[in-house]
Amino acid sequence: MAMTDSPEHPGWWTTHESSGWERAKEALRRDWAQTKYDFGLKFGEDLHQELKDTVRQAAGTEPIPGPHVANESGAWSDEAAVRYGYGAGLSPNYRSHLTWSPELESQLKTDWEAMRSGRPWEEVRLAVRYGWTRASRPHD
Repeated sequence: MAMTDSPEHPGWWTTHESSGWERAKEALRRDWAQTKYDFGLKFGEDLHQELKDTVRQAAGTEPIPGPHVANESGAWSDEAAVRYGYGAGLSPNYRSHLTWSPELESQLKTDWEAMRSGRPWEEVRLAVRYGWTRASRPHD
């Protein structure tokens, strides 16, 4: 059942993608913050988060540390983009794509722009790709 009544979700988004996102959201936020830190990107955080932590946290086999342990620093500005990419990685609409490709990116960009999120594709592209990769190939 598609959840098309929400402007924050593309037309292909269903309760399946929402459920998967809710299970993995905080683990992926932490991993994305660590990734940005590791690459010297703006707004990264050194959370000592490794891939094994992210996988275990997303699966619910490892607890996610609280804000006082994780040195949290406020809102996660890329959540909508990572959520969108993660949902696409779970969606049957994109299951035929085994790797990130120009064709996949073009389709995701079109759907992103149709949502009128207020954020341009070039600004969210890396976060979308990160979410898609984590959902479609969670152990990479």
